[in-house]
Amino acid sequence: MYEDYLSKALSNIIMAKQAIKAFMVTNNKDMKNGASYHAQQAIEFIIKHEIYNNVNYNKGGNNFPQIITHDLDKLIKTYCIPYEVHVPKKIAKSAKMYTSWEAESRYSLHYSVRLDSVNMALNEAQQWLIQIKPSYKAKITSVNKKLDL
Repeated sequence: MYEDYLSKALSNIIMAKQAIKAFMVTNNKDMKNGASYHAQQAIEFIIKHEIYNNVNYNKGGNNFPQIITHDLDKLIKTYCIPYEVHVPKKIAKSAKMYTSWEAESRYSLHYSVRLDSVNMALNEAQQWLIQIKPSYKAKITSVNKKLDL
């Protein structure tokens, strides 16, 4: 159920990697900031997938409340911890920072995210996504090869 959330996560990882590659060529900080937005979105989709597929949350049914927030820290504290949904430690620890990327990276004119932070978030999201859906490893490897990453 909610497998499309994993597909959306994969798409956002790929878009983040494309933005990083473009940043490396252009040195345009908005490309790097765009990468941070897509990294945050990938993590959000994975978290929501895991919550919605958690039997403690959905009680084995299809009629349960959809969660409408981009706040990763809130998702973790309100849903993941109480319903025993696993979130990798590095993601949980950096959730507030990643949440800020959702809006700051798109709207703040003076915002500039650190590239190493985006790369760490993408790495964690990738590993988690592959753990959940191992078949995505080949897709990510293919993208990395095509983007020369």
